[in-house]
Amino acid sequence: MLRRLRITNYALIEHLEIEFKSGFTVITGETGAGKSILLGALGLVLGARADSNVLHDKNSKCLVEAVFDITNLPLQAFFSENELDYDSECILTREISVSGKSRAFINDSPVNLLILKALGEQLVDIHSQHDSLHLSESAFQLSILDGLANNDLQLKEYVSTYEKWQQCKFELQQLKNLASDTQTELELIQFQLDELVKVKLQQGEFGELNQKAETLSHAEEIRLSLFTSVELLNRADVNVIQMLRDTKIHLLKAGRYLPDMHQLAERMESSLVEIKDITSDLETAETKIQFEPKELERIQSRISTYRQLMIKHRVSDPDALLQVRNDLQRKLEMIEKKDLSIDQLTKTLKQLDRKLEEKASDLSQSRRKLIPEMERSVRLLLTQLGMPNGRFEAALETANGYAPTGADNLRFLFTANKGNRPEDISKVASGGELSRLMLAIKSLTSGKKMIPTIIFDEIDTGVSGDIAAKVGRIMATMAHQMQLIAITHLPQIAGKAAQHLLVYKRDDDKRTRSLIIQLSEQQRIEEIARMLSDDIITPAARVAAKELMRGF
Repeated sequence: MLRRLRITNYALIEHLEIEFKSGFTVITGETGAGKSILLGALGLVLGARADSNVLHDKNSKCLVEAVFDITNLPLQAFFSENELDYDSECILTREISVSGKSRAFINDSPVNLLILKALGEQLVDIHSQHDSLHLSESAFQLSILDGLANNDLQLKEYVSTYEKWQQCKFELQQLKNLASDTQTELELIQFQLDELVKVKLQQGEFGELNQKAETLSHAEEIRLSLFTSVELLNRADVNVIQMLRDTKIHLLKAGRYLPDMHQLAERMESSLVEIKDITSDLETAETKIQFEPKELERIQSRISTYRQLMIKHRVSDPDALLQVRNDLQRKLEMIEKKDLSIDQLTKTLKQLDRKLEEKASDLSQSRRKLIPEMERSVRLLLTQLGMPNGRFEAALETANGYAPTGADNLRFLFTANKGNRPEDISKVASGGELSRLMLAIKSLTSGKKMIPTIIFDEIDTGVSGDIAAKVGRIMATMAHQMQLIAITHLPQIAGKAAQHLLVYKRDDDKRTRSLIIQLSEQQRIEEIARMLSDDIITPAARVAAKELMRGF
């Protein structure tokens, strides 16, 4: 569960720290006070996309830190697989620099965003009012049904088989396409391959050839430079070696009267030895440099062959020709073995067809078995939410072919009115009805998912009065199994919470800031009374606020 949230330099938030309790927590505040900003910061530390525009102070970095208690969660394997230190207290951190660059940490270890998001999805389920629209999507409906039916293992086995089936189909189609190639195309592949094999390509050869060509093209110039160097060092009447010898002799003479000169004479001897070695190497190099027209012609011809092949096969790197050669070889082998491979893949595909049909059937049976229980549970909750005439049905139909979710299509059907036939919820459900439907479904699925914290962002949109009180009671009941945090504008829901946080804005001479406090018992009465009576808090509103809280 979420224990603590610390936010620095995020949007209107300069700095705040919030302690969260287990059970049911509500967050209230006037419109625009910063409730959605708070949720945005939490989303950031759970792996949402970062944006430097959220910086409160453009000259400082943004920091969001969330501390979770994961004692009772089976997450040791996740930490081990990602080479992270495991502790019962897990700290997620997200930083955004002034330049907009983002860094993420789990227990002080840097991680990429995918790992942070994967862990965040196992810690918190955030549901906004717009998420209710997903209820009309078949894939979302199937995920709800599978969650209630505990189909995780069956779905995993089906998806594994489905991916193998898809890959086999793809490879088989590729081979069939190759089998339709004309003899002329086959001959072209063979010709291109023979041409590349014939030239005996070697890794790195092109660079070596260019270096040799440069040397041979400038052989005379190189020899002249080497000859002149040796002349200056040793052959000329006045040369470096003789001058160094003479210098050494004079230093030794001076050393008779000035002892320090002996050391300089020894250093001069070392220089003479080094210069002699250099001269010897230059003389050897000079003898090796020869202008060889035939060798230069051979090398230039080889370079030309490389360049022609690079143009022909549209590659810019000479070494890439080796990959072209290997690809042509594989393609030729596939064509030559196509008949045998097609037979093998056809048999494999038939086996996968049978296995996929079996896995899809198991998945469908599990789903159908759970549907009556799901429909009864949702109808019961709809009655508790003020829709006694509400009818909910889950229509599972066989799809045309296989999909990543199975061989089923699912439609949620609904009507709130007595005597009407249930229809697709996207056609008949109002905003308030969708919110109540989603709450009913979330209350069923939340306990199955083993996610310790669920956050509702104004899921109460479109409800009021007695219905709002019923929504609050269901949330309070859900909070017995998990930590539930609700951002709400309804006093009936706020009164059911065990912890009440208030978000408000404060202005100074420079800017507006969002702040948050935990309300005491008396402060809760005042806040709920304000929600009941708007600006002017009346004694009657305070009495009503106490009644709402006592009802919890």
